[in-house]
Amino acid sequence: MYRFDDFQLDPLARELSRDGRAVSLPASAFDCLVYLVEHRERAIGRDELISAVWGRVDVSDNRLAQTIVRLRRALGDAGSEQRYIRTVARVGYRWMPDTTSTERMPTPSVGAFETAPGTDDDTQAPPEHAEARGYWRGAGRRRLYLVTLVLFLPLAGYLGWHLSRTARAPASLHLGRRVAIVLPATVQAPEDWQWLRYGLMELVSNRLRDAKMLTEPSSSTMSLVRQQAGGHGQVAPWLPGFGLQVRPDVAYSGDTWHVRLKARGHDGGTWATSASSGNVLVAARTASELLLAQMGYGGSAAESPSDDTQDALQRIDAARLAGQPETARELINRAPPKIRNQPEVAYALASLDCEEGHASLCEARLLALLKRLPGGRDPYVQGEIFTSLGLLYGSQGQHGRAKASLDRAVAILRSHKGGEALANAYLDRAYEEQVLTKFDDASADLGLARITYILSGDALGAAKVDFELGLLKIRRNQPDAALALLQRARGQFESMGARAMLPTALDGIADVQQIQLQFADELRTSDLFWPLGAHDLGFISAHMRYELTLARASALADNGRTAEAEGLADRLIVQADSSVDATLIAETDELLAVIDLEQGHDMQAARTAAKVLVSDFVLVDPEDCAHAYFVRIEALLHANRLQDAQRQLDEMSRWAARLRTLNAWVSLYLARAQASRSWAMGDRATALDHLKHAMDVAEKMGVPEGIVQVGAPYTLALLATGHVHRAMAVGGVLSAWSATDWRAAWAEACLYGALGHRTAEQQATRRAKRLAGDRSLPMAGTSFIL
Repeated sequence: MYRFDDFQLDPLARELSRDGRAVSLPASAFDCLVYLVEHRERAIGRDELISAVWGRVDVSDNRLAQTIVRLRRALGDAGSEQRYIRTVARVGYRWMPDTTSTERMPTPSVGAFETAPGTDDDTQAPPEHAEARGYWRGAGRRRLYLVTLVLFLPLAGYLGWHLSRTARAPASLHLGRRVAIVLPATVQAPEDWQWLRYGLMELVSNRLRDAKMLTEPSSSTMSLVRQQAGGHGQVAPWLPGFGLQVRPDVAYSGDTWHVRLKARGHDGGTWATSASSGNVLVAARTASELLLAQMGYGGSAAESPSDDTQDALQRIDAARLAGQPETARELINRAPPKIRNQPEVAYALASLDCEEGHASLCEARLLALLKRLPGGRDPYVQGEIFTSLGLLYGSQGQHGRAKASLDRAVAILRSHKGGEALANAYLDRAYEEQVLTKFDDASADLGLARITYILSGDALGAAKVDFELGLLKIRRNQPDAALALLQRARGQFESMGARAMLPTALDGIADVQQIQLQFADELRTSDLFWPLGAHDLGFISAHMRYELTLARASALADNGRTAEAEGLADRLIVQADSSVDATLIAETDELLAVIDLEQGHDMQAARTAAKVLVSDFVLVDPEDCAHAYFVRIEALLHANRLQDAQRQLDEMSRWAARLRTLNAWVSLYLARAQASRSWAMGDRATALDHLKHAMDVAEKMGVPEGIVQVGAPYTLALLATGHVHRAMAVGGVLSAWSATDWRAAWAEACLYGALGHRTAEQQATRRAKRLAGDRSLPMAGTSFIL
């Protein structure tokens, strides 16, 4: 709970009040307010604020400025005083008033889509194509997005100081394959030396790497620190996911710098070293060498005394790690020509243009820099340039060009042992390959990325790959493997304190449990994030709140609580506007159409499904689009609108023929729609042929959801046409899920009834009613949807 002047801000309840009266704010303006208040100790860059609130980097500065204007107006700060939100030239915005905070236990909320009062007319969700280091790209039956706070990679590694004497280690640390992490330094020095908070973190990290110790990259560390701090500046005293944790402390006294390093190992061992010097970087290197010697990591790095060039590069990297691109740009512009002309610095300048959305300027700088690096000169920088170009082209929809650029990056970095940069290139190329439906290539690249991250000491990168592999397994209809990978990723995120990454991991797990017909598990998974205000998941954007609310509604529907699910989905639609991602709105309409059809509201189901088919969903997700076609056709047939159903079926067939590749789910839904049409026209034989084809497709996929949603109506159709023996064969396959799915249980009950086994029929019917929840079971002898 935050208080300033006569305002009270409650982030968990998403409420802003003034003198006890609610202040209406759009969702994105509310998120801006929370982020500014939680990070009030510093100025927030425009890109950082856009990324946190909208989950993307290509939102215009004008949209952000409009949001700030609305926020200022709501706070009564619409004039030129800027008492609450001050514009910081060339940086962004900073929260100004004295603010007090009060910790309290979160109170569970019963709201649906928990947002601020009022409607949001400028909320946007992440695009499908975005920079990999800024966004988590997902694929699956529900669109999965996760905004990460990982910055661009540090540009230069710095060698340690040669130490002629070493201390005998009181105890050795054996990390094995565990990873070390160095946290930001505590700095007691004048303001112009605060860059040491991140500069020393990077210096010590690089020295550990020089000693062949697997060490988390500083960019990943910053992501974890921000998620741990949650805006309060507090980091957990111990991160159990790491083998070694190092905390630097630096203080300036008189003319001397004092650097102290405290370390704790996974086995409970502790170490502490200190060094002093008139040069802070010399003191830091000396302390690092002493620490390595204590832990039994002998040997020292090549001599590299401090100079102006190294100091300048260290400051530039520190500014970028701190999320202060304008400061980094100013340092570059003020640097002497010999520093500005170095390839690493020129690449940093181009990267800043990319981060700030200046795509044309970024591309021009990158291409110009390539011309300055002929042959094998600076291969690491060349590889990073081609990776950045690949990200740039991919964000513009030029996926073939993006892959070609990433091919060059991989070839260069692989030849020169590019480490983490190579892992990033593999990961980025895997995404482009998925867009191009080259799933085998994508799987191979993700495997290469994971091993390379591990060998580079990037535990967070390896966890990200596990998550991406899980999403790829969903797309390849391998739910068992997907679930194992997503659960492993979730465990890694939790152990590292990566709170901001947990919501999408949980959403993905629930999605797999849904198609596995593990509905009780799906609901329990949603309990881990619902109600949204009752769980410590870090900052959740408006987009992610919508996504998680929809996941909860789906879990409720799958567990027979369709009235609750419909209520949540209805409120999502009411609170959404045209600025909300069209894909999420279409998914919500799809769920509502299914519920309407189950309730017998045929024409309402047809109308709702039609809304899905005129959205951009048609271009984005063929699987769910095919399902929407099928629901609309089924609803029209139930309403006896045979000609309309035929026209819709013809349109669906033409749409499917235009697809670049025919997804198995598309084939399944098309065959089911053709079967329903033939059945309604009295052509039973043709209907059974289509259902058999759909069943063959479902069994080849091996996904329980596909098998049951085809097998249940197929069993009933066989019984209705007197093919009892064939119905027994199909029903026997469904029996594996008759204890968890009402459709399978109802088909089993009808089968027992046809065979004259009344006791078994009654037991299966009771089970079907229990699993159906508040649904009404169809009459015996009729077909049903889903």
